[in-house]
Amino acid sequence: MIEVYRGSDYFEAQLLKGLMEQDGLQVFLHGAALQGGLGEVPALGHLSITVNDADADLAGEIILAYERGDYSLEDE
Repeated sequence: MIEVYRGSDYFEAQLLKGLMEQDGLQVFLHGAALQGGLGEVPALGHLSITVNDADADLAGEIILAYERGDYSLEDE
């Protein structure tokens, strides 16, 4: 397993996880249980996504496509 994402935005991490799963990748989101578990202190930088080593390149492409804005919520 290899880490392909690290951040603090729970919703972005879930979105990226879903995009990767749509392409058939086995994806693990780590640290989600820490959100809110520290009370008033935000759990910054504790979210990470890991994928199988063989899927790292495709996962990276998905993240780059997301960052470029290639995904849309509009119906086609």
